[in-house]
Amino acid sequence: MEARFLSRAEIGGAVSVALWGALIAVGAYVAAPLGPVPFTLQTFFLFLCAFREGSKRASQATSLYLAAGLAGLPIFTGGLAGPSLLLGPTAGFALSFPVAAWVAGGGARGGKVSPLKFIVRGLLGEALIVGMGALGLTLNLGLDWRAALGVALVFVPGDALKICVAALLAVGYLRKRAVARAPKPKEA
Repeated sequence: MEARFLSRAEIGGAVSVALWGALIAVGAYVAAPLGPVPFTLQTFFLFLCAFREGSKRASQATSLYLAAGLAGLPIFTGGLAGPSLLLGPTAGFALSFPVAAWVAGGGARGGKVSPLKFIVRGLLGEALIVGMGALGLTLNLGLDWRAALGVALVFVPGDALKICVAALLAVGYLRKRAVARAPKPKEA
């Protein structure tokens, strides 16, 4: 078997995934109490990653974040770590992250870069987070479905604002990157 070295792009992709996973973990520590589930900046970094990096890397970053926390690193909200997350009130929210990142990142590649496109994709991802969050609250806290959905819907206004800010930041970054990568006209 012949050894294969990673390309510069592969190394850059792995570093990017790790950095975004770390930012999502940092977002867990920026928290404000809001009932059984705190308001955090995790979803801001999730959406910013999805809009800038696309579905694949955003899903990988959120999966890395979950795997590291489930393996025992204290990176979940409130410094929690390990599989106990699966039995707590935030389980459904956290477990939705890879799928929500995949959906939200669908608009990041190909076509015209548009804040509206990112906002719509982000709101679709948010719907997944709210739905799975409510399901987790129902299963782990014994809330009836309507009460659980009421708790989960409290986050929508704040998350909508985070989605809009992330969309604007991502569009600015992607447009600057496109200009920087555009071929320079040859001088006569």
